[in-house]
Amino acid sequence: MIKVQLSCAQLRARLCSLLPSFIADIIFPEQKPNWRLHPTSYLDGLRGIASVIVFFCHYTENEFRDLTRSYGVDQGEPSGWIQAPFARIIFSGRPMVHIFFIISGFVLSYKPIKCIHARELDKCYTTLSSSTFRRAFRLFGPCVASTFMILGLHQMGLLGDGRFTFWDQLWDWKNVVFHQITWPWAWDKDLSPGYDIHLWTIPIEFAHSMLLFMVILMVARLRLRLRQAMVFGLMMYCLACGKWAGFEFLAGLFLAEIHVLQAARAKDWESSEMALFPAKQSAGSTVKTMFHVSIILVGLFIGGWPNRDADKTPGIRFFLAQTPMPFAKMDHLAPQKFWFGLAAAFMVWSVGELPVLRRFFEGPLAQYCGRVSYAVYICHGPALDLFSRFVLGSPSRPAVGQPGTPDFREAVMGDGVKGLMGIEGTTQKTISWFVGLCILGPLVIWAADLFWRAIDNPVVSFGKKIEEACLDDSEPNPRSQGYSPAA
Repeated sequence: MIKVQLSCAQLRARLCSLLPSFIADIIFPEQKPNWRLHPTSYLDGLRGIASVIVFFCHYTENEFRDLTRSYGVDQGEPSGWIQAPFARIIFSGRPMVHIFFIISGFVLSYKPIKCIHARELDKCYTTLSSSTFRRAFRLFGPCVASTFMILGLHQMGLLGDGRFTFWDQLWDWKNVVFHQITWPWAWDKDLSPGYDIHLWTIPIEFAHSMLLFMVILMVARLRLRLRQAMVFGLMMYCLACGKWAGFEFLAGLFLAEIHVLQAARAKDWESSEMALFPAKQSAGSTVKTMFHVSIILVGLFIGGWPNRDADKTPGIRFFLAQTPMPFAKMDHLAPQKFWFGLAAAFMVWSVGELPVLRRFFEGPLAQYCGRVSYAVYICHGPALDLFSRFVLGSPSRPAVGQPGTPDFREAVMGDGVKGLMGIEGTTQKTISWFVGLCILGPLVIWAADLFWRAIDNPVVSFGKKIEEACLDDSEPNPRSQGYSPAA
């Protein structure tokens, strides 16, 4: 009887570990974690939705590239609703990267800034030290694991062309990890890492996290207005130098301080006599809401910036013409990086100021996406490479030429979603896009959920344990002067 109970418990545990966590939470509610909201939870939700949009982007660009054209630009084929301004944000992944960087700057700065305002500088320095130490584990650990798994898929013949022996591939993987994925010295340059090209943002994230920590350390003891002015000045300096990622991380720092100041003012207002006169705030509140809604709408429009024909796209070509130097002449992607960075900074600010959006991003769907966001970002590329061909297939092709002639090609029956739905015309492409997404989407989320629990979370815990093991808790030597004369 005990053995039966043990085997049932083991089976239940294994089933729970293989199911996506949100399904396991429904089937086994007693094991559901108690996720609590915190003051910046809406940023987790925003990051989660942005990571899903990045997945949609690469799915669309790889399999339905024609749908990424701007509405009305392609004269050879009617445009679909999904290509229209605002709607096309659903597969516009490039601006989401800039939202990631703004959020990273905000979240990494939030606790140190709170400590600064509480006049707890020792705690601020401890937080900065801990964040700096653990940052490499947090960013690089899951990527090293995921690319090693991709190496295994290559060796199994499921991905790639199988041209490497195991030891050759292992050496090649080592070079990619060291010189691309964990290489921060290129700053904001896209290194297009092997095994998973989508990890190009990771070394940029790490390098600018270090820059952010250094800036916080530098301004921690300054007066409030001087600190804000210096951070804003550094943001403008980054833009003047064409360093979009530096601007975005520092913009996150700037927004984090605004958030802390607003929270303090809200507490003061609630405890003051002004709370007795809310009617005086109504007119200003309406104007404020309209202002932030306008920012969101402009940001969504800019977010639909096409990869091609930006100079022919109504509205976008106006922003393209207003792009300042040096972004206007750096490369063909630099203008959109400037506008994406600017729009992302304002949108992250406005999301926090609009209760409706804030509640949405604090909701269960967005919060779940936020928890698995890094795993979705890491896993969606290899998952698409692995499953897209089997799910989407290829469209039917009619016979070409006359039978018996040298150029004759027989008709080919289609297979998969493209063969079933067809991709003749925008309507068929849109239907195939949607059906394929309904099949591949759950597979990607499932893979990301498993990776989150099996790799991502343990790596975070491992980084904390390594830090704790390395800390110096010994008593200070009374004969030590506490500093080096050479410093």
